[in-house]
Amino acid sequence: MLDRLHTDSVAEALDIADAHHWTRQPPRSDRARLRFLTSHTPDLAALAGLLNTTPRTLQHILIRQSATPNEALSRAILKEVIRLWQPRIRRRAHQNIGVHQHSMWVYFRGWFGFDVSEGSSDDGRIRLLTQPLHHPYPARLLEARYHGASEQELRSIVADAIGESYFGFSPGPGGLHAVRLTNVDFIEFSH
Repeated sequence: MLDRLHTDSVAEALDIADAHHWTRQPPRSDRARLRFLTSHTPDLAALAGLLNTTPRTLQHILIRQSATPNEALSRAILKEVIRLWQPRIRRRAHQNIGVHQHSMWVYFRGWFGFDVSEGSSDDGRIRLLTQPLHHPYPARLLEARYHGASEQELRSIVADAIGESYFGFSPGPGGLHAVRLTNVDFIEFSH
């Protein structure tokens, strides 16, 4: 199920990484997943807005008038289930990282580097990297995700963490971010 999911979103990649800590598997069929989602968001119009579809389409899936949703809707349903499945298990894994100061690994391909003069080895370019994110960055990243930080804020935290791990460079006073991570093709986390 998770091997089908690749994302360029830090938030979604964190959700997928959390799935490796589940103690039970989520529902397998789109209809069962949709029933699970309606238990969290009973208003079909609101749920349809979240999934970029219509309430009528969701109703057809729920009462089996439509055999299967299209691939885009199926992926949207799966991503939303992954985001909501076993929140206590997810929170416990996140607290473990914060308390025990565990590292987290990130694997990505995207534009990464300093904004420096052309030709420098630190100049930003497309890189394919696997790097550890050391304390305090994993806890900060997960806490920001938990509090609904924007994708840009999450990428900024990841860029600072990778910058420290890869370049040995910490953000300046006042949180000045000199390292940037943009144009991400894919990103994966493990913790």
